[in-house]
Amino acid sequence: MPMPHESIHDPDAPPDPLRDWYVNEIWGRRTTDDDALFEVMSLQIDAVAALGPDDVERLRQDGGIVRNRLKIEAVIENARRAQALGDQHGGFCRWLYETLEGHEYPPLARELRRTFKFMGPEIARMWLMASGRITREEGDKYRPGRAN
Repeated sequence: MPMPHESIHDPDAPPDPLRDWYVNEIWGRRTTDDDALFEVMSLQIDAVAALGPDDVERLRQDGGIVRNRLKIEAVIENARRAQALGDQHGGFCRWLYETLEGHEYPPLARELRRTFKFMGPEIARMWLMASGRITREEGDKYRPGRAN
């Protein structure tokens, strides 16, 4: 079941067809496709994992993306880690949906922060909700600015 528009966006924001399509068709749904799961975090696993130092420099010149070297390198490293998790557990999706135990945000977020680079609490919370790993209700309990 997709998460409602209000769960991730300002309900007073003007309509945006692309955002609305994403929220209604992609957000909050589990997938069995490892690339689709990693795309929720960043991009295609194998394509990103294959990037090297020359690609990092090229990407740092791309005005359409975040150009911070550490963040670019983290995305590449995270793709490699997702590949390794997939190899170890029979798929990246399998690792997320079957190997990680529990349904509560705090222990899942701690595991994500140990596993991936630049995976802070808010990115972990949003990725867990976007991937359908935790419910909107569970994620909303830990929204920044809320007393938990």
